[in-house]
Amino acid sequence: MEREKVRVGIYSLSSCEGCLVQLLNLEDVLLEIFENIKIVSCRLLGVEEVRKADVAIIEGAVMSKKEEERLKEIRLNSEILVAFGDCACHGGRFIVKDFGLEEAYVKVPRIGKYTAYPLDKFVKVDYYVYGCPVDKEEVFSLFKDIALGREHRPKPYNVCAECILRENLCLLDFGIPCLGPITRGGCRAVCPSSGRECIGCRGLAEDANISSLIRMMKEKGIKIPKYLQILQGALNYEDTKS
Repeated sequence: MEREKVRVGIYSLSSCEGCLVQLLNLEDVLLEIFENIKIVSCRLLGVEEVRKADVAIIEGAVMSKKEEERLKEIRLNSEILVAFGDCACHGGRFIVKDFGLEEAYVKVPRIGKYTAYPLDKFVKVDYYVYGCPVDKEEVFSLFKDIALGREHRPKPYNVCAECILRENLCLLDFGIPCLGPITRGGCRAVCPSSGRECIGCRGLAEDANISSLIRMMKEKGIKIPKYLQILQGALNYEDTKS
């Protein structure tokens, strides 16, 4: 008897849909993925939306009451909910969520001001796939875990670890304020490998040490970005409360 396939719904809220494009970029393995799961909803693939699924993968931030209600309905009708990309994980504000800010206003032409929120402000999120956009290898890993019925876990190490594996020269040694030492890995250090500093789009690593990074920057004569000082203060405040 053939095993019943996992029903997967892929949904978009307010976003550029760049993370879904990364899914389509898995051209060579996409058909193999679809042989092992059943896509029951995905506008980008031309599959009519159905709110009931075993696994709901949601891209985009919540920017309206209508999207909040839609998200809650999808959560109610799915066993597992996945936040897919930075907009869904952090409200599209990179690591602003970790700075202790409650909200950030975005002025939309002809519409007015909206606030971008991450999914977990409104519903329980089971798995997170980080990045802006997500890394296509992590997308493949997510679908593999879904097909095998196992928990999806983000990478536990930071971007620095990936730079070391790729034998990259450290940008901090060149006076560039890179956030690699405190940012969650999994992107294969794509920005530092191209000579661009890490801007923290994957959020804080599990062992992020803000004070150590600030001390390192001072030793190298790098001007400390104001956002790092704010982040350090916010985390210190949280420590005093716990």
